[in-house]
Amino acid sequence: MPAAQNAFDVGSSSASMVFSFALVSFTVGVLLGPLLFGHLPERLRLASVAALAAAGLAASGQAATFAMFVMAYGVAFGFASGALYSHAIAHASASGHPMILVPVSVATFGLGGVVFGSVHVWLSSSGWALWSVLPALVCLVVVMLVSLFGERKGQENKGKLAASLRLVKPDRTILLLWALFATGSCSGLIVLGLASKFLMADPGSAATAVIAVSLGNTLGRLTAASVSLRFGPLLGIVMALLLSVAALVGLSFAGSSIAITALLLLVAFAYGQVASHTPLLVASHFSEPAFASVFGWVFTGWGFAGLLGPWGAGWLLEKTGDLRPALFICVGLCLVGLWLVTRLPEPQSKFNKINLY
Repeated sequence: MPAAQNAFDVGSSSASMVFSFALVSFTVGVLLGPLLFGHLPERLRLASVAALAAAGLAASGQAATFAMFVMAYGVAFGFASGALYSHAIAHASASGHPMILVPVSVATFGLGGVVFGSVHVWLSSSGWALWSVLPALVCLVVVMLVSLFGERKGQENKGKLAASLRLVKPDRTILLLWALFATGSCSGLIVLGLASKFLMADPGSAATAVIAVSLGNTLGRLTAASVSLRFGPLLGIVMALLLSVAALVGLSFAGSSIAITALLLLVAFAYGQVASHTPLLVASHFSEPAFASVFGWVFTGWGFAGLLGPWGAGWLLEKTGDLRPALFICVGLCLVGLWLVTRLPEPQSKFNKINLY
């Protein structure tokens, strides 16, 4: 947000709109990823979408207008990132170790925020402006080249993976999971998108807040696998929502920069837990070959929260000068999520045999 605001002289609501567009585009990429990869030769799947992501970052780095930046970063890069995420989830679920590789794939998504988010903040403060995305761009180019020209080993689950490259129609269970992911993600997405705005009175701590929420998000994702194995993803989501409610209430009344940063980290941690438990909860209801497509539908709940959450919070901030109204709304959404948990049916897939529920 700070880089976009400095480059194009736009307000908080407009800058947060870019984040919302990126989340929605990411969601579309996750949803359509299975269909997209099903029409591409195997060698070109990863390379083509990595090339699109790199092109989006390159175009955003040299964008002359705010509209161009929205299209390049918010739409092109967002969509390509979602397709990459779908690619990783599909391979993880079709592997021989989905219990390990699915949470690892989700955790890696959060780890990118810690690594590249920290680098971005440092480069942006050093005068790189929009080109602070360059390290991520370089990595994507490397991924593209390795995918095109690297040695390829045989895949044991080609048939299972190919079967997952299709779309399924949503049913009642999918809609409930969708709503649960949407209500459980909203507060975390607002915190991730507007972290620096919580410490407007202390600009020196804003960068620390950005790093703290990325770290909390990643820690939540990394620890979710062990929590799911011990308690099941459903109880894991319940505990994460309760933690989020407590942290949001505390954040609404916190006064010191240290307390605000710590509570932001807890909200992001709870969000990371929800993000990692959700695919495992989906897997407890839908096994292969439907998993990748069902998760794509459920993930649109995340995109819905991403569109309304950061954008709406930015709008409320401009209108009221206070982020507490948005935080109170998030508390209500978490409580709705806890109610939705009670409406889910018993799981039907083989994952139930290994205590995923």
